[in-house]
Amino acid sequence: MSFPVNPEKVLRLFSPLWALLALSLWLHWESWQAQLILLAAVATLPLVAAFAASLMRERWRLELTPEALIHHTLGRTERFAWSRMGPIEIKPAPLPAFLFVRTLWFAYPLDAPRGVEDRGSKLLGRRILCVFGDHSAREMVKQIEEWRALNARG
Repeated sequence: MSFPVNPEKVLRLFSPLWALLALSLWLHWESWQAQLILLAAVATLPLVAAFAASLMRERWRLELTPEALIHHTLGRTERFAWSRMGPIEIKPAPLPAFLFVRTLWFAYPLDAPRGVEDRGSKLLGRRILCVFGDHSAREMVKQIEEWRALNARG
């Protein structure tokens, strides 16, 4: 089973930027008029990000295998063995509250850490942005946990 990145969810990550841009436009209209190219670049950044995400739907995804949850990112692939990870929860990102960024959080590893990266994540857990799949984050977590209960080995 696979959950590709959802461009609409990526676009929602930028909603605070547009709110701040609208406030800035209202307060500093003259300054923005003098820098129309900068205004265009800032205003279209979320659209460019969503368009890029739509082009990378199959490259940036979550994949479920019988052995692990695999997070394919643009730069690398992270593999989380089912036997070493706790249940998945939805938690806010460790950012200012007004950003509304939610993440999939899980304890990893449950067993003894095997390296430096494992030691750090043992204390903090692991987070993955909730930008995957066509359903709500809660529904996606439910689907993953149901799939895990039926298919996961280890």
